[in-house]
Amino acid sequence: MAGPGAEASPTTFTVNSTADPGDGTCDATECTLREAIAAANANAGTDTIDFDIPGTGPRTIQPASALPDITDPVTIDGYTQPGATPNTNPPGSGSNAVLRIELDGTNAGANANGLTITAGNSTVKGLVINRFAGTGSGVLLQTNGGNVIEGNYIGTDVNGTADLGNTSWGVYISGARSNTIGGTAAGAGNVISGNDGYGVYIAGSGASENQVQGNYIGTDKNGTSALGNSSVGVYIYLPSGNTIGGTTAEARNVISGNAYGVFISGSGTSGNQVQGNYIGTDVTGTAALGNSNTGVFIYDAPSNTIGGRAAGTGNVISGNGSVGVYITRSGSTGNQVQGNLIGTDKDGISALGNASHGVLIEWGPTLNTIGGTAAGAGNTIAHNGGDGARVLGASATGNTTRGNSIHSNSGKGIENINGGNTELAPPTITGFGSVMGTACPNCTVDVYSDDEDEGRVYEGSTTANGAGNWSFGGSLDGPNITATATDSGGNTSEFSAPVAYSPPIPVGGIARLPDASASSARSYTALAGLAAAAVVALTAAAWYARRRWLG
Repeated sequence: MAGPGAEASPTTFTVNSTADPGDGTCDATECTLREAIAAANANAGTDTIDFDIPGTGPRTIQPASALPDITDPVTIDGYTQPGATPNTNPPGSGSNAVLRIELDGTNAGANANGLTITAGNSTVKGLVINRFAGTGSGVLLQTNGGNVIEGNYIGTDVNGTADLGNTSWGVYISGARSNTIGGTAAGAGNVISGNDGYGVYIAGSGASENQVQGNYIGTDKNGTSALGNSSVGVYIYLPSGNTIGGTTAEARNVISGNAYGVFISGSGTSGNQVQGNYIGTDVTGTAALGNSNTGVFIYDAPSNTIGGRAAGTGNVISGNGSVGVYITRSGSTGNQVQGNLIGTDKDGISALGNASHGVLIEWGPTLNTIGGTAAGAGNTIAHNGGDGARVLGASATGNTTRGNSIHSNSGKGIENINGGNTELAPPTITGFGSVMGTACPNCTVDVYSDDEDEGRVYEGSTTANGAGNWSFGGSLDGPNITATATDSGGNTSEFSAPVAYSPPIPVGGIARLPDASASSARSYTALAGLAAAAVVALTAAAWYARRRWLG
């Protein structure tokens, strides 16, 4: 014991019994987890709670009531139990961790949490935390932040393969900031699965600058089988500035097998970033392990970023049971969806479509951006069961879709309906020399190549003049050319009718015709122009006939 006025030194308390509550004293004869927490709370400084419980195999602690809140910083290290080892597999290979301390909430009573940490600056690792009931969480972080929750199984059995979920949340961050759930170091990622509510819940305006990295959220420890949280994998409600994932393989979360992957909600929920994750696939990024509803859902929340332009920021959002990215309600303004693969596997080529639309914007969102023309901004939106990108409703305006690779979707590449994006008329393509056509006056025209009627390859952009005429002189891949228009309000049209690309006849070739006089050359050029116009008209007619036949 420290004398009066002296600072106590950080101490290690070793749990050597599965009993609860114990006789009230943590000593070599008996030290329960409850007693160790109480002793650490009473001792100033960052203490350590280790484990050395006799017996082989996993040792289960069943608290008879809620454990004491952790009010003084502590490290609780389940890996100190003999036989326990952290994960050593590289990213994308599942977890080989062996956990030997299970915290089972069956007898803890309604609404008890596995661990409640108010002290901040604490670490919990190497535990299995399951079966806490009512509104209880596996781990609740509140008041003070700077906590690290790493290398745990939260909501599963000791093998990380069976559902023994906590009734409400796996990890609940309530108003606390700068916490790390998982991490990028070897063995830091958690398995947070099987919980009856949310896997990770970040709530309250003060819950900012938290990082959720390197976890399996909704899968088993191997990342290959669904073990979903019944509602949402990661739910962000009201805070700003949180990061889900990151730019490296070590930071990537696999968020799959849940009802929803990532849910961002609330008028103050802004500036959050969802980066580099696999949302709806297995750990390899090549097989569907979909969230049964939506991959990423933004509800009444402004200015969040899904993906990004920098290397490694894009997510794979594929294989989900409904929409890939869903943005809804009038408060959802200024969100950016950039650099993602939506409907393909991690290679950006192989089909792994979401069952419905790739991106759906409806019921009031404004000024959201899907893609962009800067390097790295464009998404690949392909192989989805509905439209590539759909904007629905007269109040959903100013939503810009530019610079993406959109192709091979079951519906349209881009569809604006019921007044969405003012149902801005798409451009027409009227000929080639340079590509030329008409569009809304002074609108930006983006030109694409595709093998059907969408926009697989973004070729570049130009601007229509005040009369609506435009031309584009860049290189083209074909075999078809399409275009979109974007007006000054940010509304992007659907793709134009596709036109088969016919490279222009070189002028020099005409000039070298054996019998070419000035008049015959002009006549030949005029005939070539008429032929090109006929090709354009016939191709457009065939496109509209095909659409009508398909219903």
